[in-house]
Amino acid sequence: MRSTKYALMLCCLSLIAACTSAPQQAIPTSSAPVSTPTTDTSSPATFPNSMAMSESLLLRIPKCDGIEVQEKPIIFSWPNIETRIKELGDALWGYYGCDQPQAEVGAFYREHMPEPPYNNQETNWVERAEGSVGIYYNSANAWLYIWIVPQPNDPQKTYIIVAISYVLVDC
Repeated sequence: MRSTKYALMLCCLSLIAACTSAPQQAIPTSSAPVSTPTTDTSSPATFPNSMAMSESLLLRIPKCDGIEVQEKPIIFSWPNIETRIKELGDALWGYYGCDQPQAEVGAFYREHMPEPPYNNQETNWVERAEGSVGIYYNSANAWLYIWIVPQPNDPQKTYIIVAISYVLVDC
């Protein structure tokens, strides 16, 4: 009877350890940006999430001054964006606009993403005159990609594109 108790305890501890350990997934990397964003007027299937999804994702990111949810997805040129979209097939997407220049908005997000209540750990950041992309990981087992690109009609305004992908841990 005593050995059965120990065997059960050992099994339970093994399961707990397996389920709480960090996932063994490679950290994604990013290419340098080339940005020519536009609002999507043709194919919302490329980026499937709705305005309601963008509104709900605002809880997961800091808010730049005057942030506005975009009614339509922002389509932008980016090296290997098609690959990223495929990799992030189950991701939740959000599209926003801010009334500050891209460099200012990029600095804001890079500073505030790691702070509470967001607590995102930066794993990669690429910043250039054409735009920025940050890749973060957090304790909710989620990868968060944030692209920050200038709006083509007004470089004093910025688009923010967010994709959040949850890592499933098998237990």
